[in-house]
Amino acid sequence: MQLARQTGLALPLMLLPMVAAASCGSAFCTLNTDWDTQAPWQDDATRLDLRMEYIHQDQLRSGTDKAMASGEAGEHDELTTRNRNLVASLSHAFSPSLSLALQVPLVSRDHAHVFNGAGGPEPESWDFTRLGDVRVLAHLRLDAAQSPRDRAYGLIGGVKLPTGSTDVRNSAGELAERSLQPGSGSTDLIAGGFVSGHFAQTSWHTQLNWQHAVSERHDYQPGDRVSLDAGMAYPLGAVHALAQINVLWRGHDTGLNAEPADSGGKYVYFSPGVAVPLGGDTQIYGLVQLPLVQNVNGTQLTADWAATLGLTTRF
Repeated sequence: MQLARQTGLALPLMLLPMVAAASCGSAFCTLNTDWDTQAPWQDDATRLDLRMEYIHQDQLRSGTDKAMASGEAGEHDELTTRNRNLVASLSHAFSPSLSLALQVPLVSRDHAHVFNGAGGPEPESWDFTRLGDVRVLAHLRLDAAQSPRDRAYGLIGGVKLPTGSTDVRNSAGELAERSLQPGSGSTDLIAGGFVSGHFAQTSWHTQLNWQHAVSERHDYQPGDRVSLDAGMAYPLGAVHALAQINVLWRGHDTGLNAEPADSGGKYVYFSPGVAVPLGGDTQIYGLVQLPLVQNVNGTQLTADWAATLGLTTRF
């Protein structure tokens, strides 16, 4: 892929799309930054990618419609969740066909809701910065492409480890809801595939991923997640225009500490952006994620937009 060879665009298997769909609104962006999967990999090439995500979820939604707080006695009324995620990813190509990646997220999150108690609404809030769940991923190319203009395809496999905390409390000692915690507590298997190529000056890429929890902790198990992403990059001089469509289906969480009725849903996002070379094999990129469809189960907090700013380099 000419774009990848010239600017070192982002890394194979660095950032699988992720989003948590829960009533309190904990989340990651669903962006796919596997832009160079169609370029031949160099043996012993190492890539580092750092990105910041900002998602402010302050709109209650029921199904596809905006909703108001219920005010029902004994229930929580969710107000806002602000997510600021730093995701560091390190990838190494052991051969032109095999690349392994380690993804480490740092979750900075604040959340506020009110509990409708017998004495009236009682505000509660959390504000924390903690390690999230680490992912180890493998990217296996099945084609024999030796030219950046050839189509590429392959398989993705990996595991999400339960490294994130599940016992964060606020200053009053109140335990945060499980869906709000920086970690799910589960070990998840990840499987998928990708196809990418060129049309005229435009490079394109698609990726399908499935994530399934094979363990649980303290009566909580996140629902399955299936994501489909299609994106393109087009050169505009030194700058490259980026655009993606991100589709996500998220199943209900299960367990005594889950909120099955208020978790999961169907989502479609449009994500435009740009990538700018800084010289050598380093470049910065930025994308804004705009929801086209947000069809949630039950009532959940959603965001009107999200943003990602990243820097990637190879050495």
